[in-house]
Amino acid sequence: MSTKKLIIIGVVIVAVLALGFLSAPRIAPDKTIPPESQVFTCTPEQRNAEVCAQIYQPVCATVNIQCITTPCDPIQETFPNACSACGNPLVSSYIAGECSGTDNTTK
Repeated sequence: MSTKKLIIIGVVIVAVLALGFLSAPRIAPDKTIPPESQVFTCTPEQRNAEVCAQIYQPVCATVNIQCITTPCDPIQETFPNACSACGNPLVSSYIAGECSGTDNTTK
């Protein structure tokens, strides 16, 4: 390959990486709340993600289950990461870490 083609390929790769980084959703943490108890709401970008990285960073999500006969209280369910949690349309929010005292885990 010629040097010119290699330079063009390099510029394209850098541009694609930069666009991916710039388009990633940003959540500004509240410094007064410990990270493990801070509640995050799923954003439209997270809900519309086509793929999720297979990184295990468990989150405890609030799942608004649907009952047939009576209203039901939301349940807490552990998901492998925030992307997986927000991909579930019944999830409204999540906190970092596994849910405590439950066996509800999504794989």
